[in-house]
Amino acid sequence: MKVRVVKSKKNEIFLIPIGDLHIGEKAFNKESQDKLEGYIKWLRKNSKNSYMFGMGDMINCATKDSKSSAFQQNMDTKDQIQAVVDYFNPVKNQIIGFITGNHETRLEDYCGYNPTISMCDRLGTFYFGYDGIVLFRMGCHGFRDAPRATFSGYFHHSVGGGSTIGGKMNRVDKNRQIICNCDFYASGHNHLLGVAHTGIFRVNETTEKVEFLRQMLVDTGGYLSYVDSYANKKQMPPVKLGSPKIRLLIKRGSNDDIKKDVHVSL
Repeated sequence: MKVRVVKSKKNEIFLIPIGDLHIGEKAFNKESQDKLEGYIKWLRKNSKNSYMFGMGDMINCATKDSKSSAFQQNMDTKDQIQAVVDYFNPVKNQIIGFITGNHETRLEDYCGYNPTISMCDRLGTFYFGYDGIVLFRMGCHGFRDAPRATFSGYFHHSVGGGSTIGGKMNRVDKNRQIICNCDFYASGHNHLLGVAHTGIFRVNETTEKVEFLRQMLVDTGGYLSYVDSYANKKQMPPVKLGSPKIRLLIKRGSNDDIKKDVHVSL
C-alpha cells in the first residue's frame, strides 16, 4: 500500500478521479470520447489547482476467456494503451497516479504483464498498485512550507458485483474496513456516479476528547454508452456517463480555527 503526498499553497483544490473508460470497447463511443475530452479540457483550464487520479479499467483488454467479448472491441491492446497515453498526455503533470483495474489485471494474470505500469511509465506518472492513499497538504506557507490542513483519500478500483445502488455503494464503504480514518474514499468498477455521507467517532489522544470525522464515499462513474453494451445485454440499468469532481476546501472558522470541507459534484 503506497502513500503519496500532494502539497499545495492553495486553500481550495479539485480532484477528478477518472476510470472505467474501457477504451477499445465499442461502447466507448463518440459520446464517451466527448465526455472524457471535456474533463481533460477543464483540467487544463484549471491547471493551477486541479488534479486527476486514474481509477483503473482505462482499457478494455478483452480476451477469449473474459466476460467482455474481444469481438466487441474496435482496437487491439497496444492501441488501447496508446490511446490512454494520447488522451492524458496534455494533463500528465496534474496526474497524481494510477491504480490497476480488473480489466488490466486480465493480462497480468494471463502472462504477468500489467498494462497500467506501461501507461504510467509512458506518462511519467506514479503507479500505486491495486490501491493507494493520497495526503493533500493544503495552504502550505512559511519557509518550512507548513500546511494549514491535510486531507486524506483512499483509492481502490473495487471488486465484486452489485446491480443495485445500495450494493454498489456498499463496495465503496468496504474500503473503510481497510483504512478507517480517511476524509474520503473513491472506488470505480461499478460504473455508477454516486456519493454518500458517513463518518466515525475517533479519540483525540492529545485533547482526550471524542471527535466526529465526516467521511465521503465516492463512486467514480464510467464511460460506456448503454445501447448494445455489456450492461444492456445483462439487463443492468443505464447510468450517467462521466466522473465526479471532488473539491477540498480549507477556511477559517468563527474562532479563527481551520475548517475542512469535502464537496463532491456529479
